[in-house]
Amino acid sequence: MTLWRIRTVVDDRPGQLAGVVETMAAHGGNIVGLSIHADAAGVVDEFIVDIPGEHHSLLRSVSRRSVTDSVIAVPAERREVGDDVTRALLLTARLQREPNRLPEALAELLLADDARWTNLTKPVAEFPEEPESTLLVPVGPLRGVRLRREDRPFTWTESARADALVRSVLPSAGPAPTDGAVVTHHGTDLYVWQVGAGDAAALQRLHLRCSAETTRRRYFSSVRELSPRMLGVFCDPERGLTLAARSLKGGEPVALAHLMYTLDPGVGEMAFLVEDAWQGTGVGTALARALTAIAADWGLAEVRAETTPGNRSMLRIMRRLGASVSPPRQGVVQARLPVAGTVPSRRPGRLMTLLSQAGAPGGTSG
Repeated sequence: MTLWRIRTVVDDRPGQLAGVVETMAAHGGNIVGLSIHADAAGVVDEFIVDIPGEHHSLLRSVSRRSVTDSVIAVPAERREVGDDVTRALLLTARLQREPNRLPEALAELLLADDARWTNLTKPVAEFPEEPESTLLVPVGPLRGVRLRREDRPFTWTESARADALVRSVLPSAGPAPTDGAVVTHHGTDLYVWQVGAGDAAALQRLHLRCSAETTRRRYFSSVRELSPRMLGVFCDPERGLTLAARSLKGGEPVALAHLMYTLDPGVGEMAFLVEDAWQGTGVGTALARALTAIAADWGLAEVRAETTPGNRSMLRIMRRLGASVSPPRQGVVQARLPVAGTVPSRRPGRLMTLLSQAGAPGGTSG
């Protein structure tokens, strides 16, 4: 019996994962570990499987069920079989005592082959391998940890895990704010807040001021009135959150932004509604940046947005943030944005003080 770590991209439809499990069982494989990742290719399922005898026939059968027709398989060690959450918590406890061992902890968390401090202000050519075999984890504005793994690329979920481990060591700046003043890249001053039931009347008026085309782009149909059910969804913390924006000088809300949980692990969905008169003023981009910061604070690996191919402003916002945009499918375009590393650096704390000391790992000495 031999342990193998098998990674495959399965079509995100009901029954597809069960089909892979049945295929492995048919070849005598015993699944002892399963992790679901978000990544550029889609939903990535990673198994640790105990396989009797040779493994090639099992891999060929699994690859036929893969979206990409390919499977990554590497030998696994017994020590890799265990609870990922427990391992992460133990690493966090260790870092509280020895924060200078962050590269070592990140390497253990992600089973990387190499990890070292790096200066984010200078180009680094330490790892000449393919870009997907390396992962850069920012630790403040100047320093970071660069990880390398030869046998399989890092996923967006692993990037989010690394970011969460770093933030567990730095002093918390508190959760990402959901209210306060925001300045758009056009210089427009806004006030942003999380909506509640008391905003119902103002949100109704916002929808009435929007054109049919604007609401169609948001809801895929013309919505002239906000139903009590829709307002309940906007205000339900179990589903996510909704931000509203108005001029800093006061007045009615001019935009809404939603960040909702999905059934895909580590994935959130964002959507926007901007009043016609305020479109093109940078409101959408400002709200998108706020939601991305909140998504990272929640520990999400990815945020997605779905819209029509003609919604160029929405697609422009997502591309500006670094999202990839899929070709239209049944009249819908999906933008996917990895979240980890997009949050502004936390204020310097014990770890950042250590990094700035002369002779500290990755630091300067003169």
